[in-house]
Amino acid sequence: MPSKGGQNPRRLPTRYLWTILTVVLISSGLSLPMIQRLRSREANAAMLATPAPIDGARAYNYLKEICELGSRPAGSEANARERAVLTKHFQAKGAKVVEQPFTATDPRSGARVSMANLVASWHPERKDRVLLGVHYDTRPFPDEERDPAKRSIPFIGANDPASGMALLMEIANHMEKLVTPWGVDLVLFDGEELVYGREGEYFLGSKEFARVYQVGMESRTLPYRYAAGIVLDLIGGRNLKLPQEENSVNLAPGLVREIWTVARGLKATAFRSQVGQAVLDDHMPLNNAGIPTIDIIDFEYPHWHKSSDTPDKCSAASLEQVGRVVTAWLAQPRRKTR
Repeated sequence: MPSKGGQNPRRLPTRYLWTILTVVLISSGLSLPMIQRLRSREANAAMLATPAPIDGARAYNYLKEICELGSRPAGSEANARERAVLTKHFQAKGAKVVEQPFTATDPRSGARVSMANLVASWHPERKDRVLLGVHYDTRPFPDEERDPAKRSIPFIGANDPASGMALLMEIANHMEKLVTPWGVDLVLFDGEELVYGREGEYFLGSKEFARVYQVGMESRTLPYRYAAGIVLDLIGGRNLKLPQEENSVNLAPGLVREIWTVARGLKATAFRSQVGQAVLDDHMPLNNAGIPTIDIIDFEYPHWHKSSDTPDKCSAASLEQVGRVVTAWLAQPRRKTR
């Protein structure tokens, strides 16, 4: 699961930033009509956004079905069953699905653990692509529980990570009819959570995915390139709050602006204009590989890494809101995102 990367003061809301910018631009000689045209570009992006008819209740049912598999840590039988369920679903919705196998070391036993990322692709012939990423393995145990007895309760991870998977399953229902200029890959990372306390390494799946992509780019053997990526994490909780994650703002500011502009146009109130704390998550390896990627995450979720992270703490409305924003962004015309 993601870890905190330090906290910064919250930034000024966008409306105040525009006021300051207007004063600066007028003082530099631009007329008010010219400034208004600059500002209207942001509004136009929102008007072009048409979301898919996301069904939040259906996405929530996917979440519950995933949780019925029980705890799903990397290398487990339940993890393999989960991957099979996802593969079958994406293929039924018209995706080309491939596995990206890799191995890692169990931090406690030292044994090699077989893992696999899963990539479900629509429009595989398109060279310009975007990815929507989630991780699908659960934490081995609820390490944020202070009561030792609760740490032995199997961790089923309803919001972390089943919410992201459930939303991708729902988005897959609409991909064949969604008009988008991009090739779209739904990428599910394994091994993000194979950590016991301070033992082990985070983000194994996204690091492997980034390594393979970077090697292909450097050797010029890849027939495609990623223009942008979005990581979805902890997006299904009740009382959802999605500030702009600080690392995302620093590494892919254009993409942050696009997503939050679409959210404002759709009146998706969970998306907050303020910049939140920095989070270390799967978007970091992707940015390191040259893919401008942001993290959409509610890191204030009170049941994070606790045995109480169960389906009743999640919301169909939250899943639907995020799904509408993401699919509306996918349907917009191509543009540079960094």
